[in-house]
Amino acid sequence: MADRIMKTKVKTRKDKKGTLALSASIAAAAFLSFSGQAKADNILLTQFDYGPDAYTLMASNLTASGHTVDIVDARTGGNVAAALAAEAYDQIFLYDLTASLYLNGADTAAMATFWSANSGLVVDSRSYGYYYQGSDPSEVALLQNVAANLSLSGGGVWVGTDHNPDWTHNGNAFLSAIGVDPVTGIFSDPVNFADPSSVLLSGVTPTALWGGGASIGQTPIGTQPNGIEMYIHFGHTLTDGSERPYISASFPLAGPTAVPEPSTLLLIGSGLSGLGLMRFWKRG
Repeated sequence: MADRIMKTKVKTRKDKKGTLALSASIAAAAFLSFSGQAKADNILLTQFDYGPDAYTLMASNLTASGHTVDIVDARTGGNVAAALAAEAYDQIFLYDLTASLYLNGADTAAMATFWSANSGLVVDSRSYGYYYQGSDPSEVALLQNVAANLSLSGGGVWVGTDHNPDWTHNGNAFLSAIGVDPVTGIFSDPVNFADPSSVLLSGVTPTALWGGGASIGQTPIGTQPNGIEMYIHFGHTLTDGSERPYISASFPLAGPTAVPEPSTLLLIGSGLSGLGLMRFWKRG
């Protein structure tokens, strides 16, 4: 009988060790899943004018990175809101390739609500490069880098415009709705700020990007009315030291701090709970 009790105790200790190992494995798996790797996202891409080639090419290049892309005809007010209500998306690519205001109040409100839960933001005022030279390797790399870093941000919105006021109607309507400064002005200053450490410029030859010397707008940087910080990633530094950004983002050059998925948080919780239970057993 004593031998049987001893064996039972030993077995229990082994079971505890096995539980401890399993809990540690779960926690380790959760940590690895939260290691800064971008995931495949579900992306909604708006189509305005001058299509469909520019939009389908953008969708194809995003799909090549593993994302799923739906194109919504945003020229009818309410279509974007309906798309967001019908499907769960991780990112919106608001490609404002038009001189007309198409989005209505329902669209901008739906996008603002989406952004409040998926708050990564990239604003690109030289985005018409995707229309003029969408197959250029640097344009493709920039597009894919944007999607990857919005994914690491936990989702978000890319706003692609040109210069104000002619080509920013829809993009600025959205930025206003979320409390971010608009794209302003019309500038042709050459690009002399393109820090190679920028996560958006990985694999990009900055001089190959469309926009240097073209008439484009200035994107928002600094602290915004809604409290977020916008950082310059590509643009022009003036002689007085001030900056004229053509691409800005809600994350710095080094990139965003990765946001864990709910499933990852569940794994971490499960692993830590198991470790806590083992500590309780040990005390007992």
